[in-house]
Amino acid sequence: MNQNKEFLKNKANALPEKPGVYLMKDQHNEVLYVGKAKSLKQRVVSYFRKNQQHANKVLRLVYNVVDFETIETDTELDALLLECRLIQAFHPIYNRQMNHSANYCFVDLTNHTFTITQTPQIGSYGPFRQTKKLPALIQVLSETFQLPTVNELTLLTLRKQLPQMDAYPLEQKWREIGCFFAGKKTDCFSLLKKRLAYLIDHLLFEQASVLQRQIHLAQSFYQEIVRVNQFIQEPEVIFSIPLDLEEPGSQTTQIKYYQVSFGKLIQTKILSPEETFQPLPPASAALPLAPEDLDPLGIILNHLYRQEKAADK
Repeated sequence: MNQNKEFLKNKANALPEKPGVYLMKDQHNEVLYVGKAKSLKQRVVSYFRKNQQHANKVLRLVYNVVDFETIETDTELDALLLECRLIQAFHPIYNRQMNHSANYCFVDLTNHTFTITQTPQIGSYGPFRQTKKLPALIQVLSETFQLPTVNELTLLTLRKQLPQMDAYPLEQKWREIGCFFAGKKTDCFSLLKKRLAYLIDHLLFEQASVLQRQIHLAQSFYQEIVRVNQFIQEPEVIFSIPLDLEEPGSQTTQIKYYQVSFGKLIQTKILSPEETFQPLPPASAALPLAPEDLDPLGIILNHLYRQEKAADK
């Protein structure tokens, strides 16, 4: 049992009800886990309460925690972004998400082959986070475009599903695959729908179910590419989050502004409602994405999506 548990619980109870990041540390002052919280007090205290619902991973973490450090932030979004940076810096053993940006990969189609690499070449596509999904994605693309790497028995079946593929030159097939990974217009999805229709028409429902899952995978992967590509082409995106002051009886609300240029956060500023936000000159052009850019970019995109959904209600 952790001898510091009472100390840690008292320390957690003294934390503010503010957003921020907490770093759980072991006896060697090594960071075991980085987490974010909308309320630091509520989140950190929860680790040191008896809770039958704690997963084994959490129980192991708490057992090894000797101390923790917290960093307050202005907003939950700031906490998410800081959490991401700290995970990328410390690579804590109990963090899974955002901990492996060095393993995010690129796809290279040079010489009519699929190469998954962490070292991009001229013309490589990516980087991509969903690396575990790439083999299945490459399989469905290879089969749909009936590439020479597909075995002959499978090709016999695929030709029945898509006989028009015989008229596609090999160069065109690879061009369409390149458009998929670039998030550009591609025949891929219309071809997949035709394959699915053939299977259903011939009552091959089990195969249709498998293909439907593959289509869902391809759509979700492609939509993420499109979403990221569109965002990193925007020279200026400005949004804001209201900050409620904690002073009793205060009616004043400050506003925190965020300025993003070509997918990168370039300025934040807290102003009163009477003040006007002055944006910085945007960047001159988009820079190539690095693997470590993907997670913070995704955090901002998800925040903007939630803001948009909330505004629609």
